[in-house]
Amino acid sequence: MKKFFTLIALVAFTIASYAQTTPNRLIVTMKNGDVTVYNIADVDSLSFDLIEGDVVANATVNAIEWDGDNGNVNMNITMSDAAQGYRIVILPASEAENAAQALAACAISDNQGEVNMVVENMVPGETYVIATIAYDKYGIAGDMVTTTFVAPEKSISMPALSIAIPTSFNDCWVQRVMYNGVKVAEVCKEYIKDYDDQRVVVYPCDENGYAILTKGVSASDGGTVVWDEENNTVAYTDGNSTPLSMVYLVNGEIVIAAPEMAEPTIVEADLLVDNRGSEEQVYQIVKIGTQYWMAENLRASKWVDGSAIPMYKSTQTSEWNANTTGAYHVYADDDEYIPIFGMLYNGYCIVNADMLAPEGWEVPSQNQWAALRTYGGPLANNFKSDTDYSWNMGKEGTNVTGFNVWAAGLYSPATGDADDGADAWYWSTTPYEDPLSSIPSFQMIRFNQTSKNMVRYTTSGHACTFGHSVRCIRKK
Repeated sequence: MKKFFTLIALVAFTIASYAQTTPNRLIVTMKNGDVTVYNIADVDSLSFDLIEGDVVANATVNAIEWDGDNGNVNMNITMSDAAQGYRIVILPASEAENAAQALAACAISDNQGEVNMVVENMVPGETYVIATIAYDKYGIAGDMVTTTFVAPEKSISMPALSIAIPTSFNDCWVQRVMYNGVKVAEVCKEYIKDYDDQRVVVYPCDENGYAILTKGVSASDGGTVVWDEENNTVAYTDGNSTPLSMVYLVNGEIVIAAPEMAEPTIVEADLLVDNRGSEEQVYQIVKIGTQYWMAENLRASKWVDGSAIPMYKSTQTSEWNANTTGAYHVYADDDEYIPIFGMLYNGYCIVNADMLAPEGWEVPSQNQWAALRTYGGPLANNFKSDTDYSWNMGKEGTNVTGFNVWAAGLYSPATGDADDGADAWYWSTTPYEDPLSSIPSFQMIRFNQTSKNMVRYTTSGHACTFGHSVRCIRKK
């Protein structure tokens, strides 16, 4: 109260002192240096008021829902007793320094309680800032208040869906089930080891489009398929149904019984599309156990960044031997072999395997090859193509796993191109440490026309001057 009367006296004294020279302007200087000038002729009276308490508006997030790419943020807004209105804005945390400027462009609201705001093109997993600034009854701003939230992952709300079982898997062993542009399920024609044959299995997918392997249903007989991903084993419970032409996705589960209403889905080949600059290669995918493999040999002539991998012909032996950055060779220098054999890559490509494999995929280690052999069985015939002339006549396999190995041979400086029709060699990324040699080498895998089993070379390796085929496995 003392301060109030002191301020009245000060103003009165100031006006009185200016009156001696007949002032016509009232000058108000704020503590921050801002100056406001009034025409005394326009001033009716001077008065003072006391605003008690903070002038703030607080926002508390109740829920966030997705509407396509936009986020609908439901909040509860509370204002302090001294606040009469507020401005509010939501920004990505990376733009928080611009909050004051963004608030100045917003309209003032006095709505308290539940408030909804739409954030356009909200990014799942990104942090956002809610900034508010409140005003008292005179329009004077209080302090800016901020709070943060993390945009949730998108949850997909969908009706019951019908899934038509493909009648052919010639274009790919794995088929994706799409609804409104989102992958919701997967249909695989895959090898079931206990039965030594293939079954068609349908899996629901999680929000990232990956099959939930513990919820499989066999379209071959209506049985259940539950995979142990850690041990790469399966529990297959026989069903009593004839082969199914339709199954349904209801509340995240694959069911056989038709619901009252179900919307159709699109079932299409789930192909690996590998774009590298101007080059595009498309590969079939096969699921074997809990692993997803390319069902074809790699045939990329560029690294993943789009730069060219050096290529050498069979006559360029010295250039091939001198290469230590990665190179490839086309068998017999004949491009007609590329669609079925792929490329033969030297070991230095395996040194740079992260630049060789398609995005989301990798060149397998010896342990990953071992898991394939353990589940698919050791028999080479299980993996070898059953296509005529894929091997020397009469040496084709059953291809019951869908791995589809062709006898693409190898390239080495000593032999040149060799063993097409008789051998298939694949690199692993597991190094072989030869105590007698300083030349880097890698362990490898071999399929031979006469050998009964897939052979894993773990106690020897080929030097990087060999040219072998490459298969890639999907990262988990």
